[in-house]
Amino acid sequence: MTEINYQDLAWPVRDEVTTAQRHAWERLGQPGTWLTGAERITIAAEARNAAGCKLCQDRKAALSPGSVSGAHDHLGALSELEVEQIHRIFTDPGRLTRAWYQDLLDGGVEEERYVEAVGVIVTVVTLDTFNKGLGMAPWPLPVAQAGEPSRIRPAAAKRQMAWVSTLAPKDVFGTVDEDLYGGATEAAHIVQALSLVPPEKQSFFGLVDQQYMLGTQMYDFENEIRAISHAQIELVAGRVSAINQCVY
Repeated sequence: MTEINYQDLAWPVRDEVTTAQRHAWERLGQPGTWLTGAERITIAAEARNAAGCKLCQDRKAALSPGSVSGAHDHLGALSELEVEQIHRIFTDPGRLTRAWYQDLLDGGVEEERYVEAVGVIVTVVTLDTFNKGLGMAPWPLPVAQAGEPSRIRPAAAKRQMAWVSTLAPKDVFGTVDEDLYGGATEAAHIVQALSLVPPEKQSFFGLVDQQYMLGTQMYDFENEIRAISHAQIELVAGRVSAINQCVY
């Protein structure tokens, strides 16, 4: 089992960060809601592999990704549609389109599996980027655990503000997902993005809360809760968003 540990680093890493990362990393190999543990690890491995894909590099450099044809360099464990989904999300998310997503659905990709796969991909990106920033190699992927997905879809999830179905904060009260938004009646779209698969939303934002800050802390300008100020945090966040073409 991979033991995430930063004790030997010259820079301190808060215990809360390490704990959140350990939880998220351990979940990668566990059966999810729509994917088995083996499928989740396969997706994680393919996401890492996408960084060296020649087709993805050529598309990234092109004015339009659709103008470049060819085959992905992949590990051979997933269908072409699944590879396309993972590679495009990993390498060029800023230029995804509704038509591209609809093509995946028309080809047989299930909405729920798509969302869970996104959760796996962003977990890998988050922790690998964290390690890269510290000059460390990526952690070895966890071993896949046996078991079947729960296949539980929130009854109130529907198409409302995104390409995929989401679960609105006002619709979780009185359901098993009542704590999904911490009792809030409203939530930013980015916070709702993975809500079709609640455990993915909870796991990813468990990382966000510790590596960034809690939503309530973002607006608490009277108190600085990190080693750098709110203004410095948002300057870094804004620059990273611009580089990654994150228009949000």
